[in-house]
Amino acid sequence: KSKGILTWYARVPDPLARGSVHFFSLGTTSRPEAKRLLQERIREGVFDSRVSRQSMTLGDAVLRYEKHQRAKGIKSDSIDVFLRAMKALNPLYDRPVAEIRNSELADAFLAANDANNPTTYNNHKTLISSFFNYVVDILELLPANPIGKAIPKRKRTKAERHFWTKEQVDRIVAAAPNPETRLAWAFMAFAGLRKSEACAMRPGNIHDGYIFVRGKGDKPARVPVCPRLQREIDRFNESGVDWDSLRCTEYTLTRIAAKAIPEGFPGRAHAHRFRHSFGSNLIRAGVNIKVVQKLMRHENIQLTLDIYGHILDTDAEDAIEKAFP
Repeated sequence: KSKGILTWYARVPDPLARGSVHFFSLGTTSRPEAKRLLQERIREGVFDSRVSRQSMTLGDAVLRYEKHQRAKGIKSDSIDVFLRAMKALNPLYDRPVAEIRNSELADAFLAANDANNPTTYNNHKTLISSFFNYVVDILELLPANPIGKAIPKRKRTKAERHFWTKEQVDRIVAAAPNPETRLAWAFMAFAGLRKSEACAMRPGNIHDGYIFVRGKGDKPARVPVCPRLQREIDRFNESGVDWDSLRCTEYTLTRIAAKAIPEGFPGRAHAHRFRHSFGSNLIRAGVNIKVVQKLMRHENIQLTLDIYGHILDTDAEDAIEKAFP
């Protein structure tokens, strides 16, 4: 404190050097929090002797990291995702962490992830890299995180997005098997709601001509109710079905879309395609790109341009041909 250092440290004797001690930063200026962190580190064996820790296997380190994550209050679903990613390194679980070579990490990871798409591949790499940060910073089993050098990042290829025309959307919605599915599809198709948002809609979310919704990051937003959607809402209210029953299953959508559009369509039928079609049909109707961004609730216009830019290019070609035939 006399030197202006208010962070709490743990004072740990070194069993390998008599009379010597090590100081470990607990990263907090709060005494109660420091006590809690100290007990947590002791339970995790962070202060175990270097001899015992140097022989720690990868499997033991994973168990400690899992306990560490649970102690921090990380959701079980997130921990399960991490454990699935770590399955790639299962062949190395019985090996001491300090003895595993970078090439062995790379070979095991690539053997399990080479067939994955770039997004899954990179997500698994990120999760495993976070684990090795713990191995380096907390367990001090390695001098540096080996993942960055051992495993190359995979570049994402821009996937082609497919859309339904307004006519195709109408045919799919009209063929819905029941009122609750039809209204959920209508919310996605005519207001651009995401699947989770559509199924969570209740009468209290709709008033004064707007849908009031909480989107990604729990951000509040409002979306205008267009006449087409209002007709679907009125139709549903007349059916007497409970609003709590709104639902959308991928299997049902795939089956109905195939019947409603017998001529076929490129890509796959999935719920988010309604939202993409909403944005696409706005642009084809001549709506300003800034307005499309607002209705799609994109954080920035670049995202809107990245998704719908090819439509703008096509429409520009049609416009110039009409202007100068």
